[in-house]
Amino acid sequence: MFILKIFYNIFIYLLIPVALPVGYIFAYKKGEQDSYFERFGFIRLKGEHKKSIWFHCASVGEVKSIKSLVDEIRSVYPDYSVVCSTMTATGKSVAEDYLRPDEAFLLPIENSIAIKYLIDVLNTKIFFIVDTELWPNLINSVHKRCKLCMVNGRISDKSFKTYKRFSFIFKPLLHKFHKIFVKSTADSEKFSKITGIKDNIINSGNIKFMQPTEIILSKSGEILQNRKFFLAASTHNGEEDIIFKAFNQCDSKLDHLVIAPRHINRADAICSRAQEYGYQCGKLTKLDTAGNFPSVIVVDKLGSLEELYYITDKIFIGGSLINIGGHNIFEALQFRKYISTGSHMQNFQEIMDIARKYDVIKIIKNVDDLVEYIKNDYDKSSNFDLFFQKLKESNKNKMKMILKEIPDENSSKTNQ
Repeated sequence: MFILKIFYNIFIYLLIPVALPVGYIFAYKKGEQDSYFERFGFIRLKGEHKKSIWFHCASVGEVKSIKSLVDEIRSVYPDYSVVCSTMTATGKSVAEDYLRPDEAFLLPIENSIAIKYLIDVLNTKIFFIVDTELWPNLINSVHKRCKLCMVNGRISDKSFKTYKRFSFIFKPLLHKFHKIFVKSTADSEKFSKITGIKDNIINSGNIKFMQPTEIILSKSGEILQNRKFFLAASTHNGEEDIIFKAFNQCDSKLDHLVIAPRHINRADAICSRAQEYGYQCGKLTKLDTAGNFPSVIVVDKLGSLEELYYITDKIFIGGSLINIGGHNIFEALQFRKYISTGSHMQNFQEIMDIARKYDVIKIIKNVDDLVEYIKNDYDKSSNFDLFFQKLKESNKNKMKMILKEIPDENSSKTNQ
């Protein structure tokens, strides 16, 4: 392992002379050159900090997922500064606007010297890695200087095979975490199988389910909100045919079918498939904003889903009719929308169980089930009151588990 570490760091240092100028060119083209050199440790801090809590997030999704946690920390531990590092310039920008941390910067990637310096100068007492970001030099540097924890830890079925195959690399890294807070029981089992221990792995659920989104409609959104449409979100190959067949029986009730594939590079293939079913099809970015929309609209850009959830009442969330494990249903449920999914939702088991208990979700097994869901109107307003109350209680318990790990050096707070 020691030899592997040496070769890894030699590779990093050999890569820098090439990566620095090439990376700057790409950053300049994106207008991100101002913060580019932060990636190499050239970071100007805003001020001095008596003690801090540092969150490292990959990008925008991870930043948004910790909003409620950061708010709670500020309430319970106001003497701590909040620090946020990200892997992307967009993530940093969102962090500054959304979290308003005391410090925000791009992570000096695998720069042990810079990481150690920042931990010391920021007086970091606890370092949270959000999601499963396993950078060896980062982890090795942090765990020697302060408490290291993971929140929203998750390992997909596909990644698990890689983690197991290279467990001689990942096992020592995961052992350096004081606590690993995972999203689900399945994730807890996967982490345990890799590390060989269970004591420091805690199923806290997904803290991403804590913060609703504020929606500002785009031009196409303003037009679509006056139309009746069925939204099939985060779909995978093998699900669209069921959706087209259901829409074929419901198109008199609807103005449009909107499909937002999980992978937008499938947009052309889905348009071709729609045409085989006899429908006119167009991409969201190519629509005539005057409102002359085709029957089937395929979403071909990122960042549109929550806007679409907000303006329609008929929603199917994919990755669930086939055994992918499902996708985030809170993004739609937050708007009090009675949604539908398939039965394969193991990646979001906790919130799925609560949603089913309070009947704010319909399980689809076939075309007939989907047709029934689309054609019928449902009043679930009272159900949503109970659903959100239960979700709030669950989230409060998650907060308690995580906040217990924060060193409280100057008071006797009990994290109520």
